[in-house]
Amino acid sequence: MKVQYRITEDDYAAAARLHAWRDFTTRPSTTNLFPLFTILVVLGVGLWTGSTATVPALFLAIVAISIVCACTLFLYVPSRARWHYRRYKSMQEPITAELTEEGIRFSNSDSEGLVRWSKVLRWLQNDRFIMIYTMPILFYLVPKSIAREGFDIPLLTQRLAEHVDPER
Repeated sequence: MKVQYRITEDDYAAAARLHAWRDFTTRPSTTNLFPLFTILVVLGVGLWTGSTATVPALFLAIVAISIVCACTLFLYVPSRARWHYRRYKSMQEPITAELTEEGIRFSNSDSEGLVRWSKVLRWLQNDRFIMIYTMPILFYLVPKSIAREGFDIPLLTQRLAEHVDPER
């Protein structure tokens, strides 16, 4: 069954936050290894010098890193996603989705394409969305609210689990 939906600015910001959170917690990179490195340096310097100030300095480093990470996740990422959404006019148009045996077909007023199961890199979901990745940072956003219009969300997640991998 074909279902038409529209992705809102809030949807896009929430999806970007989910992507950033899952990416941060599951993929080792320079960005998410920096806090660990900083904590290890503070601890190492404290142990090397025999300083009793190590514990307060370590606590301060952990608090500062936590604040920076929270601000990034809850302020910077959604703000940047909203900016991108406003510039990306095609994202603001209605999107049609149709589940087929070969994959999921997406279309809008400008184009149409089939995302074959074999081309899906990974997928993830929360209570609001299913994100279907065809590249490490490129995903199709499917709101779960389209189930009210007759789209079979459980079948989509089942097919993704069968053909791609369990959710990551």
